Amino acid sequence: MEIQQLDLLLRLILAHLLADFVFQTNAMVKGKKEGGLGSTQFLWHLVIVAILTYIFLADWTNWWTPIAIGIVHGLIDWVKIRINRDTVGVYIADQAAHLISIIILWTLITGQNLGQIFRLSTFEWNSNFQLIIIAYIIVTLPSGILIGYLTLSWQEQLSKNKKDESLKDAGKWIGIIERILILTFILLNQWQPIGFLLAAKSVFRFGDLKKAKEQKKTEYILIGTLLSFTLAIFIGLFTQMAIS
Repeated sequence: MEIQQLDLLLRLILAHLLADFVFQTNAMVKGKKEGGLGSTQFLWHLVIVAILTYIFLADWTNWWTPIAIGIVHGLIDWVKIRINRDTVGVYIADQAAHLISIIILWTLITGQNLGQIFRLSTFEWNSNFQLIIIAYIIVTLPSGILIGYLTLSWQEQLSKNKKDESLKDAGKWIGIIERILILTFILLNQWQPIGFLLAAKSVFRFGDLKKAKEQKKTEYILIGTLLSFTLAIFIGLFTQMAIS
């Protein structure tokens, strides 16, 4: 596979991640759920998808690919809205559908077959750099959303007797920062700091909870922490393997 063609696939995936996680606001998510296809927020989201695809495609005469990706993206989101189930399975299926649609369009643009995607040994530094950027995006918001779905039932149990004195979204940002640090340490091949990071978090988070005898919340935070570390380590190892 020519490096430029594989580089194009990575750029299309990067455009999707930016559009779906970085530039999609909470207002857009809410607008899509409440207004469906006719929502202004939904249309703005699709415009952002098309614009970012056009920019990362960098083929200024090719208008059909950004428009096609925008339309397909909208149809996938519409199906998700129609299903109207906020579960981890729907979330994974939604992102998988987006990824498959991008790969299919990539094969149409380049004439490649699907088996050639896995020839990672042909990457150059530029492709490696994009892989690293993709990995960092995945360990932030997409991984956080996945962990949220996986721990949803426990969140509901805790909310029944909730005495929340924590800062708004503090847990979310703690998770994002720790996964960024873990990914960085793995890419630098420095494993010792990951152990110190887990130990430090255990001291600060679990110490106070133990004193307060909040067993359920302690177990919930422990599960979330282990899921967060596991995802970050897995993504880091996969990225390291892909670029080596």
